[in-house]
Amino acid sequence: MECIICKIDPKTSFHIGVKEGGLEETLHHIPSDTLFSAFCNVYRLIYGKEKLEDLLQKFNENPPFIFSSVYPTINGKLLFPPPKNVILKSKDDEKKLKKVEFISEDIFRKVLKGELPEINEDWILQDGKVIVAGANKEEKIWMDINTPRVTIDRTTSASQIYYMGEVKFKEKLFFLIDLRENEYKKEVETTIRVMGDEGIGGERTYGKGLFKVEEFEKIKFDEIENPWYITLSMFYPRKEEITGIEGYFEIVERGGWVYSLEEKYKRRKFIRMFAEGSVFNRKITGKLVKVAEGKHDVYRFGYAFSLPIKVIE
Repeated sequence: MECIICKIDPKTSFHIGVKEGGLEETLHHIPSDTLFSAFCNVYRLIYGKEKLEDLLQKFNENPPFIFSSVYPTINGKLLFPPPKNVILKSKDDEKKLKKVEFISEDIFRKVLKGELPEINEDWILQDGKVIVAGANKEEKIWMDINTPRVTIDRTTSASQIYYMGEVKFKEKLFFLIDLRENEYKKEVETTIRVMGDEGIGGERTYGKGLFKVEEFEKIKFDEIENPWYITLSMFYPRKEEITGIEGYFEIVERGGWVYSLEEKYKRRKFIRMFAEGSVFNRKITGKLVKVAEGKHDVYRFGYAFSLPIKVIE
């Protein structure tokens, strides 16, 4: 499979919120639904509301392109989510590394072929969250930051401090694009470049989530005989896809606020989605999910960016 890789250089920290309360934490990657939401807002700024509605209609019928989620890099190496069917163990103590969020591309490609390389203790970075072949365990890929904010109670005027989680990446980020209709290539690349100045994720009014596009280039993944499929994006199945599907997966809840020119204080409906790295016994597709209605419909991106993977049963 050949697709496009987009590498971006972060200019600020990012806030990709995962819960509310005294501390709103942040993810260490940007989910595909967040990426697509930002894309649609900027696409409308450039090409207009009518053209965005036409694009969304196209997605509801047959998507012209699919995004993966956005992942970090280190020393020029791409980092991918580990497939959920794989139990990673260290060479020294055989302890399961339950906290692993990312593995380096060379390990990832071996796992896609059904291989499981031994993991050296020195390759385990970020307090067990990342495995990078040949790395020094002292290396850092990101830094978590808790920034204080103050909220004012509208009734009592009392102030209360809460903390907003941010993540500052050391190096470039990247995501993959399955461009199925080449006529959209220029529009997709233009929109992503402008997104860098508009920002992605939360706290954009504070200047968070800004980046610069470094390059678009091609990347290829091997075909696998009798494959299962791993998704590198968030995935929401169609009704007909649920029957008989098997796999190794994690389910997460997605919600949040609507952000558009007309709707800024409306909640999105909470839905449950399969997380990146989930593995299924057959080809998966997904769909757009309507999560709010009002001055315009609001959709969450649930299409699967899938790659073939060999699973030893």
